Amino acid sequence: MVNGLTFDLEERAKMTPGVSSGCPGYCSGSSNLCHNRGRCVEKSNGYICDCSQSAYGGATCNQEVSVSFDRESSVTYTFQEPFSVMQNRSSQASSAFTESRAREDMAFSFVTSQRPAMLLTISTFSQQYITTMLARNGSLQIWYHLETDRSPNVFSPAPKNLADGRLHRIRIHRVGKNLYVQIDQDIHRKYTLSSDAELILIRSLTLGKVIRVESFDEEVVKAASKGFVGCLSSVQFNHVAPLKAALTNRGSSLITIRGPLVQSNCGALAESTSHILQDQAANEDKEQRDSNAQKDLAVIAGVVTAVVFIAVCALAVISRLLYQQRRAKRSNSMKEEHRHSTYTDYRTELHLHNSVRDNVKEYYI
Repeated sequence: MVNGLTFDLEERAKMTPGVSSGCPGYCSGSSNLCHNRGRCVEKSNGYICDCSQSAYGGATCNQEVSVSFDRESSVTYTFQEPFSVMQNRSSQASSAFTESRAREDMAFSFVTSQRPAMLLTISTFSQQYITTMLARNGSLQIWYHLETDRSPNVFSPAPKNLADGRLHRIRIHRVGKNLYVQIDQDIHRKYTLSSDAELILIRSLTLGKVIRVESFDEEVVKAASKGFVGCLSSVQFNHVAPLKAALTNRGSSLITIRGPLVQSNCGALAESTSHILQDQAANEDKEQRDSNAQKDLAVIAGVVTAVVFIAVCALAVISRLLYQQRRAKRSNSMKEEHRHSTYTDYRTELHLHNSVRDNVKEYYI
């Protein structure tokens, strides 16, 4: 409306040469402008990414937010008021209902050489808890204690040691009884919980050492007392990014920080180091395959040489035997000829002797 007059700009655009209606904005033109739950916001001369719901920072929500912990360090995010996980402020919570409304979505990265170690703990006023930790052998363990009158569900997605000084990314997603776990890019697991109960009255989320452990099992208590030594990066629980909140709102009443907590780029460095190590491992594998191929060729060449040598030796032995056999036949033939010649001479001599004797007899008469 201009000066009390209403103008239909879309209709005027259709009538104006060189102008068309319905031109897309920056955000509608691409879905890859903002990353990691970042929300694209249109501006008159461009766009910005709202990273308030993301565990990442930067202009496009793709920068790791990383913090170095020592054994006494911990970050506790206290929720403003007791609430169920399903009071998610995103539009997803009110859009549809599934068989069970219980839902959690967690993601984080870490680098450590410590084991056992406590990574992330979620506790409630109703003595429920979820915890992710590294066991004594360095494998990841996920504990779900949803019903206080039952034993907790404990899952170990992979027996491999994750306390190896490399960057590992963990993603845990639950819908009802179904639990989905992803470790890095190569391990994907699905589990079934014994209960689809919701987390009721969430109290806090703690990273690192846990102080309040009254409702935890003994093994969890031991890991909680050990804390975490290493790097935690880009931690997300539903719509909450506790690590990012601890760095950007240090004076907030929702954040409790214990021990030394130092912002760093250990996540990005670990990722680049991980890529370098992966490249080195790939090169080593290639060199090992080449070496194995050369060894195989050497073995094959040795076998072929041995076979040829054995064949030559066998041929020589056979030739020798044939030669000896032929020589023996020739010797026997010569002996036979000699015997035949001697016999012939003897017959001739005998014949001559008989002839002379006959002549003598005739002469005597």
